[in-house]
Amino acid sequence: MFELESQLIFVPESNGEVGEWKFAPTIEYGINDALAVGLEIEFEQESGETLQFSEIGLQAKLVLVDPEVAAAGLGVQSSVIFDRSGRVGFETYFIIEHIRDELNVLGNLIVSGEPGDWSALSTSYVGRVDHAIGGNFSVGMETGGELSGDSKGRHWVGPVLHIAADEASLVPSVELSAFAPLSRKTPDFQLRLELDWAF
Repeated sequence: MFELESQLIFVPESNGEVGEWKFAPTIEYGINDALAVGLEIEFEQESGETLQFSEIGLQAKLVLVDPEVAAAGLGVQSSVIFDRSGRVGFETYFIIEHIRDELNVLGNLIVSGEPGDWSALSTSYVGRVDHAIGGNFSVGMETGGELSGDSKGRHWVGPVLHIAADEASLVPSVELSAFAPLSRKTPDFQLRLELDWAF
């Protein structure tokens, strides 16, 4: 199965840093129920600048324990990243997920190395809880932050609205999130829009 995802992130100017837009389309192919491979391309635009290519990532995702059949699902997703200068970095997600009835709980621990500089690895986290409302809607809360690296001390939280498309529909699933800062180092506000097609 192929999956196409498009993610758009807006971070306004704050804390002396310029505002920024990020656009990241991803295509993923499920080889089987446990293994998927993909390609992600990221573009970014800072305030007053033009949109430009930022990096490309080759990724693989492995489900070690299926959350549909176990109390807690486990997985790992790793990407090799190349920036526009050809420097190499990486990003690895360690994933735990609990799915029961209308409730979905997800936790990620992320370790990454910036392209061209692996001397100080960055560690971050994301936690999320979603509650299904009917067949196509869910609402939730997501929080995350940086535990080490250049952005250490940034933490955020905010609501998530997810509208799932019907199976085999040409209309994408839509997810809208808005995040507020939990620390002074964090940008004042972030907005994320995701569109997801599965075919």
